[in-house]
Amino acid sequence: MSHQIIPSLLVTEVFFPVKDEKGFAASIVENLGSQGFYRSFEIGDGYDQEDRKRILQAKERNNLSILQWLTFLTYKTDLNVSAIDASLRKKTVKQIKESLYLAAECGVSTVAFVPGPDPGISLRKQGLEAFYESLCEICEEAATFNMHVSIEAMDREVHKKRVLGPTSEAVPIIAKVKEKYSNVGLVFDTAHVSLNGEDIFTSMEFAKSTMDRLHFANVVLDPQSPLYGDNHMPIGEPGFLTIEKMSSILQKAEELGIQAERGLPVAIEVQGRDKNDYFANERTIRAALESAMKLVGSN
Repeated sequence: MSHQIIPSLLVTEVFFPVKDEKGFAASIVENLGSQGFYRSFEIGDGYDQEDRKRILQAKERNNLSILQWLTFLTYKTDLNVSAIDASLRKKTVKQIKESLYLAAECGVSTVAFVPGPDPGISLRKQGLEAFYESLCEICEEAATFNMHVSIEAMDREVHKKRVLGPTSEAVPIIAKVKEKYSNVGLVFDTAHVSLNGEDIFTSMEFAKSTMDRLHFANVVLDPQSPLYGDNHMPIGEPGFLTIEKMSSILQKAEELGIQAERGLPVAIEVQGRDKNDYFANERTIRAALESAMKLVGSN
């Protein structure tokens, strides 16, 4: 039997221009969740009580899995999970912990966030230590809600410039947290890995025991190009991520047995730009994911 890929939809990114409209995310989870292709939805935060209830009901009705990105919380200028300033770090962790009961009201089974800005080479070790502390505290609290915690390592030098970059550094931190809390894992993002100058297959091999989700994100790797960086661009040329490349990555995940028991949630991260026909982007990425899955012969 082929490796189980769980198609996931990154609601906030795919429908970027309209993502914050009242009722929008809930209607996407309801409508697309009932169609059967997407079994997982990745939502943002800040939904009101009515919307939280709708998302929960749609999840239960269609047996979906819901991940909530807390990026908005961690991107606020005054919040930083890897802050070296202890009071700022504690304040950030407190906010994330307090947001979990709202996540539970949406039926969220995984919360995810990203590391804070890179404080520079001389303070990096302290920043990573702070990130580890935060991750432990958040995992402990999330466990009381029966929630998993996923983190996404970013690029360190090029664009997002976050403290946690290379897979070779992310995996040991997660492994160390895992010694105490089993509810933690890594979102493997092809754009960040590539911008860090890593080989995707080598990094997947290194991350196989911690990787719990895959984001297909395309980048132009030529530093001279105006498109260089993490721009959440469409799949295909001039970026490196073609449908063939996607299918070879899925094939590799299968060979490595990544999430073989549970299934591997896979999302395509292309930012929607069209305010009018905002479904066009979803149709395009769904077709790309279906094609890549067909090439692997995934069920």
